[in-house]
Amino acid sequence: MRRFTLLSVVAVLAMTASACVSNAQGGSTASASSSSHAQKILTNTSSVSSSSSSLPAPAAKPVSFHIPILVYHHIRPTAGYPKTTWSWKMSVTPSVFAKQMQWLEDHHYTTISLDTFVKIAKGEMRGPEKPIVITFDDNNENVFVSGFPILKKHWFTATWYVITSRIDKSKDSLSSAQIKELSQAGMDIQSHSVTHPWLTSLSVSQQKWELDESRKTIEALTGKPVRHLAYPLTMQNAQVRSVVSQEGYVTGTIMDPRPATQKDDLLKLPRIMMTDDTGLAQALP
Repeated sequence: MRRFTLLSVVAVLAMTASACVSNAQGGSTASASSSSHAQKILTNTSSVSSSSSSLPAPAAKPVSFHIPILVYHHIRPTAGYPKTTWSWKMSVTPSVFAKQMQWLEDHHYTTISLDTFVKIAKGEMRGPEKPIVITFDDNNENVFVSGFPILKKHWFTATWYVITSRIDKSKDSLSSAQIKELSQAGMDIQSHSVTHPWLTSLSVSQQKWELDESRKTIEALTGKPVRHLAYPLTMQNAQVRSVVSQEGYVTGTIMDPRPATQKDDLLKLPRIMMTDDTGLAQALP
């Protein structure tokens, strides 16, 4: 309708300009002026019409999506850890991590942030063809040393969930300088609480303190908003999720070995725990 109206205006103006030219007493000067003015309108109208027709279409709300969220804890040798122990289950060797990241690149996966995940989930934008979220829990320094360079090699981004009470506390934990470097390199630094407690066992005031203080510490380091939480020990319930939402967090993640879908609560998103034995071809859509 807008294009039709613009074209109608152009036609009327062109006819008016032509009439002015034929009836003008001043001859060539009036004719040149009217012709120039009409041409300018035609040009500007054409530009507006072209611009309006080329505006991007709004993103359609997705009927469904399957976006895997991976979680790593340690990038370190696993020799000596029995496979039945959490030490083995929470570790991936550097060589295996490198192969996993190469597999993702070879199969055309695109890493996205959790902010982008939320926009896709809400139908506010179209994501890449094969999106994936990579996350790291617990501030382990071996991830910075052995994992960060591999991410940079593939131009991958990731979300790092930080326990703020452990920052700068030991050589095995991330330092403030390392966190700043990660953030400046495009990594997303988000909350894993202050002390890594069972949030379900705390009072509401204690829960809020864990959420608020961890956010303040991280935002002071990175200068970027903290809107996402990994529940410590994956412990949460409806009451905890309510407080998390009230405190301004947009997502919360747990352990559940499957891709996230449109049916999932944003405050209870599943993550696939990665080990040396995880078969990406079987785990990912």
